[in-house]
Amino acid sequence: MYPQEKSHRIAIVGTGTIGASWATHYLAQGFHVTATDPAPHAEEALRSYVAEAWDTVSRLGHSAGASPDRLRFTRDMRQAVADADFVQENGPERPELKVKLLAEIDDATPPEAIIASSSSSITMSVMQAECRHPERTVIGHPFNPPHVIPLVEVVGGTRTAPETIRDTMSFYAAIGKRPIHLKKEVPGHVANRIQAALYREVVHLIEQGVLDVADSDDAVSWGPGLRWGSWDPICCGISAEVRVASGISWTP
Repeated sequence: MYPQEKSHRIAIVGTGTIGASWATHYLAQGFHVTATDPAPHAEEALRSYVAEAWDTVSRLGHSAGASPDRLRFTRDMRQAVADADFVQENGPERPELKVKLLAEIDDATPPEAIIASSSSSITMSVMQAECRHPERTVIGHPFNPPHVIPLVEVVGGTRTAPETIRDTMSFYAAIGKRPIHLKKEVPGHVANRIQAALYREVVHLIEQGVLDVADSDDAVSWGPGLRWGSWDPICCGISAEVRVASGISWTP
């Protein structure tokens, strides 16, 4: 198990909606967080987000000693990651930008640090192309907002070391997340693809005149949605055939 104590200093690169939510979660877990973003008024927006979200993390439960006061901001990206143990990157979803940004983070970060990207659409194999230490780069894709939703999808690139996957999984689990390991890189990862499949079927049924938009919303919200929410999270929505094949014995 990768101990939480091994990571004391978190760097957040990119403080938009996802980055600000990640910062909130790490602060709630008692970490010292240094954030960076070149956008005008980024620090003001980040601190406002954390302040507004703090009531939520307080209700959910935060670590003893957790405080928004452990947040530091700098516009200097290299300074932000210079002493980081774990980097959570949240830059814009543009491949050319991601490749350059990860190479810069890799160059400025201590060699033992893990560099995780929140990217939802770009593979790590693409992003790590120009890194000198690609073995410590990995996708850590959250479900929005990460300070509330536990799921994190972890997937490496072609040059990511197995121990990086192992340590990233253990670290996220230690800080209250529910990481899943994707053994292959696929566009959109897994959870969004499952969500999109449901959306496509709903759109198809509406186009076929089977039902209207309001009824399609009710069909999900008042049926499967409630059932999924009450089922065992391990087996939620998994067919009997898959459960048997996987050795899962739970029955709804």
